[in-house]
Amino acid sequence: MAAALAGQQASQQSSVWTTDASGNRVEGPRYTAVESPSGSQRVETAQSINGRMVPIQGAEERVLRDDSQGKVVERVIRKYDATGNPGLPIKVRIEEKKNADGSTTVQSSAYESDINGNLQLFERSTSQIRKNGGTETSTTVERATLNGALQTVERDMKVERPTGSGSQVESTVFRRDISGNFTPFAQEVKQITKSGADETTDAARYETGPDGKLVLASRSIDRVKTNPDGSQVSDTDVYSLFSAGRTVDLLAKQPRLQEQIHKERTPGPGGKVVETTSVRARLPNDQSNFGAYQKVSQTTYTSTDPNGREVKSTSTAVSRRDTNGDIVVDQGRVEQSVTTKK
Repeated sequence: MAAALAGQQASQQSSVWTTDASGNRVEGPRYTAVESPSGSQRVETAQSINGRMVPIQGAEERVLRDDSQGKVVERVIRKYDATGNPGLPIKVRIEEKKNADGSTTVQSSAYESDINGNLQLFERSTSQIRKNGGTETSTTVERATLNGALQTVERDMKVERPTGSGSQVESTVFRRDISGNFTPFAQEVKQITKSGADETTDAARYETGPDGKLVLASRSIDRVKTNPDGSQVSDTDVYSLFSAGRTVDLLAKQPRLQEQIHKERTPGPGGKVVETTSVRARLPNDQSNFGAYQKVSQTTYTSTDPNGREVKSTSTAVSRRDTNGDIVVDQGRVEQSVTTKK
């Protein structure tokens, strides 16, 4: 759930269901969250072996400081065993500092508890954010070694620049190789173009090939059109070396069109919005041809605003392709969030 706006308090409840081999609905994990300017609390529960709903993971967040100089947040994460008994907590301290040159430094330090209750630092990430006609974010990730000392294991660089018709985002992940040198591990280049009510996002992902160099692994082109009545239609072409079922496409020498996704978002009376997603992909038994479009999910959003509250309800049904290539309902999700202006 997105962070609550200043002066607002938000709560959220959600549940997940799946279907068993007989097609019967089976209730899955449930999530609850409460968020305010001073902090938040999240709990995930699931059914235990004796049928009771017990917590499996929880997180509490407190804002320790929030002023013109920066912000400090403390987050405590706790996992539970199969019967709902709490395990040792993980504490994360997030410090955001606004620097004199206009840049921002965000440092996140994660500590885990030992059996004696002592906290040991096991991971730290530091991000430098600079804005100068665009936004540059460099992140360093350190993890504890066997002797407890921190060692840099990953470096990320993300650059977002505005263009005449939109923006371009380039992000690269560098990881330490066996020689101790940092080499590019993955890269994503995203070009966003806007023209009136139309927006196109062309995202290419590069991954390390057999020779250690970055090669094009996948690409998606998303075209979104917003109509005057608020409805939206989007079509996405997905290019990859793998089929939609993640099997190797033997006919693909380079990423080729594997899947096409069509979404329609239609507003209705009373704040109701219906979003449907249909997909077609190459046939599993004939990868030279595509199947017909089939609806794989439908999400319904409803919202009201009584007595200063904003209530949003979401219901989603998701389908999957079975071994025969048919689309069958597989799982779903129900959510409700309430935001109160204080």
